[in-house]
Amino acid sequence: MRKSAKERGEPILREKSFELLINTVKNRRPKTILEIGVNEGYSGIAMLLEVPTAHLTGIEIDEQKAERAKLNYRAFGVETRAKIFLGDGSEIIPLLSGKYDFIFLDGPKGHYGEYCDNLISALNCGGVLFADNVLYRGYVGKGKKAPHKHATIKHGMETFLDKITNDKKLKTVVYDIEDGVSITEKLYE
Repeated sequence: MRKSAKERGEPILREKSFELLINTVKNRRPKTILEIGVNEGYSGIAMLLEVPTAHLTGIEIDEQKAERAKLNYRAFGVETRAKIFLGDGSEIIPLLSGKYDFIFLDGPKGHYGEYCDNLISALNCGGVLFADNVLYRGYVGKGKKAPHKHATIKHGMETFLDKITNDKKLKTVVYDIEDGVSITEKLYE
């Protein structure tokens, strides 16, 4: 499925980042997962298959992708453990009332900084925030100047990284693989 999606030009998690995601989920064994940017459901399915007791809440803005994800969840037998909120993460994330053991952030790149405080609040102590694309095309953290059309994304990522690396209640590791991945553990409230 991932290969087919890639061939169709769907934005999917790259191989090394995908391996790191699945290994992190395997090691952490979360009961509750929040996924921002469901797309067609591939990463969510992989996480749910890795941890058969986990439940996933996803956010997806594109109605067609959300419907495709629901079909894919059904095809893999995880539909009873996955639900999707259709809409803009900027509107949905502040309204979330649950707490999560694992958050996978792979949504709109320019909004990571905006989402950060709400996501950290929604994370259980000992929980993990796994974020993809944090070094966005090499523009973040390497002193490389971003073209004007990518400046908002670069700024959002820099804000996000500043928050997760300088907050004393968090422990963050940034991996310089593919487009960059950060793994943040919430140590205490």
